[in-house]
Amino acid sequence: MGQVDGSQLHWVLVHGSMHGAWSYYKTMALLQAEGYKVTAVDLAGCGASAVDSSTVSDFEVFNQPLVDVLNAIPATERVVLVGHSLGSLSLLNAMENFTHKISLAIHVAGVLVPSGVSLETTGDYFKGCFPVLSPYHIFARQIFGNGPENPPTTVIIDKEHLQEVFYSSPTTPSADLVLAQIMCRPASFKVQSSTVVHYTKEKHGTIPSVYIKTSIDKCLPPLTQEYMIKACPQTEVVEVVADHTPMFSATDELHEILLRLAAKYASA
Repeated sequence: MGQVDGSQLHWVLVHGSMHGAWSYYKTMALLQAEGYKVTAVDLAGCGASAVDSSTVSDFEVFNQPLVDVLNAIPATERVVLVGHSLGSLSLLNAMENFTHKISLAIHVAGVLVPSGVSLETTGDYFKGCFPVLSPYHIFARQIFGNGPENPPTTVIIDKEHLQEVFYSSPTTPSADLVLAQIMCRPASFKVQSSTVVHYTKEKHGTIPSVYIKTSIDKCLPPLTQEYMIKACPQTEVVEVVADHTPMFSATDELHEILLRLAAKYASA
């Protein structure tokens, strides 16, 4: 297994729906302690972003903060992209458009869609992913910011249901659940449901892509993850005993997996 030069490697962390850069605070601290450069991105309308998520209806606008980060990284640095949950859509896009900069992509309980497919417009794919509705679909509350006669603008899991959906593992620290109850924000409904990403074997397909499967995940059940992995084959699949947010429920295990994958696929 190769050695990784921390001065040459740049970890870029992309959060999932309703979350923000804050959800990676433990992972960031551990990677920085190893000497790595780490950037956690707040996508538009998420985390500390000043943008109102109800105004974000276009994936390009939503994803622009990640594009800005990747544009600013020097060519001398090798990027390891980590995407959690819905953040995998941003990874799929970046792998196609920043192929020359990315050494490895890691999907953590990622929402994967085939090229040219969205969860909303392709009912067969959606039904295959979710043969039984998960707690996410039970508790996701749509917000009609433009009035009930118009499509929903955002979606949110109310704080009393966050534990059941995202943080169901008993190993999730109570303080992290409280943090999430304070920090989670409504997510753009249109971006979440109708984003279509186009990618090719010639670009996206040249980058090692690893899926970290969360084995006790209630939000994105293991069978759903397996269905997505089959539809979007990965270079490697790694399993961790964690709920939907292993950054909190399996912090050390996730960190060890990230280091191992970087040494295997992004070593100097």
